[in-house]
Amino acid sequence: MKLTIPSAKILVEPGNTYRIVMDISKKDVQISGANEKGQMLYTSLPNPFYIGMEADKLNLKKDTSLFSIHAKVEELKQSDLSKFRELLDKEDISQSFFDLIKIDRDCYYASLEAGVSLSKLHRMPETKQFVLPSGENVLDNLRKIYTQYPPNSEQLIFSSFWCEYAEHYVKDYSLFIKEDFDVQKTRDLYENGMIHTSVINESKNSLTGKVLEFFQATYLYFTSLHADHEKELIALFEQFEKDYPNSEYTRYIKPLINEIVLYHQAVEKPFAENVRFLAGYENICTLEEAIKPLKGKKIYIDIWATWCGPCKREFKHQQELKKMLDRQNIQQLYISIDMDDQDLKWKECIKFYGLSGTHIRANRDLSMDLYKLFDKKAKGPDYNMSIPWYITVDENGNTVKEHAKTPSEIVSNPEIIKEIF
Repeated sequence: MKLTIPSAKILVEPGNTYRIVMDISKKDVQISGANEKGQMLYTSLPNPFYIGMEADKLNLKKDTSLFSIHAKVEELKQSDLSKFRELLDKEDISQSFFDLIKIDRDCYYASLEAGVSLSKLHRMPETKQFVLPSGENVLDNLRKIYTQYPPNSEQLIFSSFWCEYAEHYVKDYSLFIKEDFDVQKTRDLYENGMIHTSVINESKNSLTGKVLEFFQATYLYFTSLHADHEKELIALFEQFEKDYPNSEYTRYIKPLINEIVLYHQAVEKPFAENVRFLAGYENICTLEEAIKPLKGKKIYIDIWATWCGPCKREFKHQQELKKMLDRQNIQQLYISIDMDDQDLKWKECIKFYGLSGTHIRANRDLSMDLYKLFDKKAKGPDYNMSIPWYITVDENGNTVKEHAKTPSEIVSNPEIIKEIF
């Protein structure tokens, strides 16, 4: 069976064999094996990175009636399940496959409805009344959802949507229902770097057994994977190892925690001698001004930000790239588009990733100049730009390539350097 889709997700059952062939360039996926028709149907269902993305797409957050939201969500779920029931009736899928689909759809749509309700709660935390103009109580609606589909259920964790469902239950709902709930306390946790500790501690009050272990493991894994390198996560992982000394999840989390340890060791050290901050970069307002002090040599410009995962993945090729550029007498210019409040994080990342070369953190004017350069056809204030983004400039300050090859592409094929300059 051939699917033309941006991504594929299959439902795997122990003891069965599956064959998956992917053509990434054409976004084609071929799946064969157990419950083949069910797999094809499952892959065609919405698979948002965050449930909230689907809620926005369906305009559910704009609906002012919780009853109406529930009716729409239930209709969508039954529409999904009816298609799988047809396959079950024709014996194209097994009963066990259908049962797992039912669990997955229950979790998906419970998460969708709960997410919409929570978004309404976040708009009225000061009143603590949590009642909509229609008279419907948002907290009561959430209680119904979480009672019918308990996040502490060992069955629901089979759904890939459970992690988000449980996290909102622990991080949001569990706090809202407390008598001493205070939105300012939550804000203070973020500012004091204790939000992850709060979530882990709260999970111990909300979840139990295997579900609690799985929640803590997935939370630590995905939070560490975001590469913000919060020091707080080191102690939380050490406690996880003590609480679950034989956990099968430890081997997946530990490499990410080790990177956080190395990060904090690196940022305590001074900047390397080959790191240079362009004098007066705070007042540079255009790309032309930025490259003017560097004229005389070719320049490879890397535009990035500390919050950009793909940018940081490219930094893994930094050392090898530097050697190649040095041989060609090419200098490196890094331009960060981080805001002022990320100044420390910006400098820490330069140390950790060993970004030798010249550095600028763009002010608003320079950022806007870059936005306009990236998308010359854009009109108005909403320019379109994606990072990482690379530009090459010749010895005279003239742009050679406005969208040059990435470090990983250059390292894998050194001849590319001749093409981008």
